[in-house]
Order: sequence, then structure tokens, then C-alpha cells
Amino acid sequence: MKRFHLSTRVAALILALSMIFTLAACGDRSVKPTPDGSSSSDVSSSVPAFINPLPDVDLTAIAKPEPPAADLLAKINTAYNQNNDVVGWISLSNTTINDEVLHYTDNLYYERRDITKGYNWHGCYWADFECKFGDRNSISKNTIIYGHSMDDNPEGVKFSQLKKLNDKDFAAANPYINFSTPEDNMVWKIFSVMYTDTNLAYIHPEMKNSEFMKLVGEAKLRSKLNYDVDVNASDKILTLSTCTYPTNNKEINDHTRFVVMARLVRPGEKIEPTVKVEVNANVKAPQYK
Repeated sequence: MKRFHLSTRVAALILALSMIFTLAACGDRSVKPTPDGSSSSDVSSSVPAFINPLPDVDLTAIAKPEPPAADLLAKINTAYNQNNDVVGWISLSNTTINDEVLHYTDNLYYERRDITKGYNWHGCYWADFECKFGDRNSISKNTIIYGHSMDDNPEGVKFSQLKKLNDKDFAAANPYINFSTPEDNMVWKIFSVMYTDTNLAYIHPEMKNSEFMKLVGEAKLRSKLNYDVDVNASDKILTLSTCTYPTNNKEINDHTRFVVMARLVRPGEKIEPTVKVEVNANVKAPQYK
């Protein structure tokens, strides 16, 4: 699917300035902490036992794309015909998350816009501007998708629904996220549900293997739940990021995110209906600076 964009940076800037009070709800996504060891993405020198230290095997080399089912492809195409910024479709079972994902060269463009490009308080689901799309062999190492959460009510709209994953039983029964592109039907297995500070360098689509594994380790340490899901340096992951309001302190809330991470199901890997999930008794708290 070839995509074209007209330059609308000036219009986007004007709209962003006019809505600056709304952007405070989810902070500034235009500045990213660097994954160079200086941020809180560092983990201890001892690798946690739940990280499988397998050698780097390029599993993507044998990953054959699987075309989406006809009904899913029809939904993606219908959305794309409405707005050529559509790059895929995301869904999570037993939630209201079931919609198109948009992508633009400015991370703030779709923060308060919907598929029509008109103003919408709840916005849409949109991917980080640095991400690449296509089939499983050409997408980014870390595909990042944003969505709004106006409160921490798991029955709320958009990515508020992700907070249902705080419940151990719900998490065990709903362990997969579906994010597919027109070129490939992809299933992602959740391995972390965490509250994190924005110092954590988790919104980088491409990383060195060492940085990638540090991030995976940090995500597992911070996860409220321990998933029986391994992640290796050759895997690709999906990162869903939204706002959260854990305190009455606006500054802290502005620098806190609720993040769900999942890895792409590997070639030949069986998709079990449930996974083993346990409560993490030693969750690493957000590291504010």
C-alpha cells in the first residue's frame, strides 16, 4: 500500500498551539529519552531469570507474511480509502479496542484528530512517526502505538480499556493483541503491563540488540504481572502507550505512562488460548528524576 502525504506542518503547528492545554494530559511525545544507558532503561548487571538468554537467531528471515482475512482486509481498505494515513488495524479481545491505526510525520498531528482529520477530544490510535510499516519482515523492531486515556477507568474509551489488563484473570484469558497491516496478519503475545516514568526509553522503533534486551528486561521488572512469555533479541515487539493518573500531583502524572508490550508470535509458534500469569510481588516503581 503506497502512501502519500501533503505537507501540513504549519497547520499542525497552529492547531497544536491552539490546543496546548489539552496536550498536557499526555505530555510531550516530541522529545524521547535516548536508549544510551543514561536513562532509567538501565537494568542491573544480573539478567533476570525470566529473560531467555538465547543467542541472536534471525527468526525474521523465515517469517512468512500471512495475508489478513478478507473481512479484516476490507476494514483496513475502507479506512485507508477514507484517509491514506491508515497503516493497519488494532484489536484486543473483550475490549472496545478495535479500530484503524494512523501514521503521520508529526507525532502531535493525530493527538486530537480522528480519521477525518477533524478535531476530536478522544483522538484516534496513531503510531510513532519514526515507525516503519509493511509485513512482519519490514516493520520496525519496536512498533509504538499511542492512544488516549482520559481516566483510569478500564471501562472508559480508547486505551483506557488497556487497564483491564491489570486484572490477573483478564490478562491470562486475553493474552494477545492483534495488530495487522494490509500486507500481513500479525498476532502479538503480551509480556509486560507496566506503569513507567517517561525517562524510560521505550519509544524508539529501532535499537541495538543490547538496548533492546535492556528495555525488555526493564519492562518485565516493572510489569504488574509476570507473564510466562520469553523475548529474545531477534524478536519484534509492539508497544502500546497511554496516559495514567496515579496521584493527585499533575507533574508526576504528566511524566507517567501506562504501557503494554507484546512480542510478535514466532513462525510455527502455537497460539494457546490462555497463558500463565502471576502477580509480580516485586514490581519496580517508576524512576522519576
